[in-house]
Amino acid sequence: MRSKDLDVDGRTFIERARRAQIVTAAIELIAAVGYPQASIAKIADRVGIAKSVVLYHFKSKDSLVEAIVTEIFTAGAMVMVPAIAAESTAAGKLTAYIRSNIAFLDSHRVHSVAMYEILTGFRTEWGLRLDQAAAESVKAEPPQGDMATIDPIWIFQLGVRNGEFRALSPMLYKNAVRAAIDGAVSELARDLEYDVVAYGEELVTLFQLGTRAH
Repeated sequence: MRSKDLDVDGRTFIERARRAQIVTAAIELIAAVGYPQASIAKIADRVGIAKSVVLYHFKSKDSLVEAIVTEIFTAGAMVMVPAIAAESTAAGKLTAYIRSNIAFLDSHRVHSVAMYEILTGFRTEWGLRLDQAAAESVKAEPPQGDMATIDPIWIFQLGVRNGEFRALSPMLYKNAVRAAIDGAVSELARDLEYDVVAYGEELVTLFQLGTRAH
């Protein structure tokens, strides 16, 4: 087999395609029935393969979840990072952060609902929720470069530092904007046709008014 047929993990093109197919099926099933009900067997049935084939590519449901989260997070970052980087002011970056995140939710509704179901239903073998496990991972290995822009705290820190924003708590505002955007996801989980774009524009106005220095 030629080396160019293998990726960095030594997988062939066919293996990569099968993994992608399994991840897509898992996302769709989790969004449809919830994380606890989306068993490896049901995912295999959705793809039309044996359960053993899924377990060949993903040794456990946890490893499949890791692949799902990585795919969704990476896809979101590809939308958000350029939008935020294109703005020169903290206010512009905050607006871009909200709008680009909302745009991703709008264009990846099923993915967003699947992530919501994982966040509310997944537990690691140590009993941690996904957000808790992610926080531990970030603490151990803080994101660098462009990926750090996915954490909005630095936007609030920048705005306070340069006087664009009033004297506010960057940590509390980071929590507020994340909770507000997550609220759109919970609405999508209830109604896949929910108008997330209109919701996002209201968030832009809310946080513009709430952070303004004068």
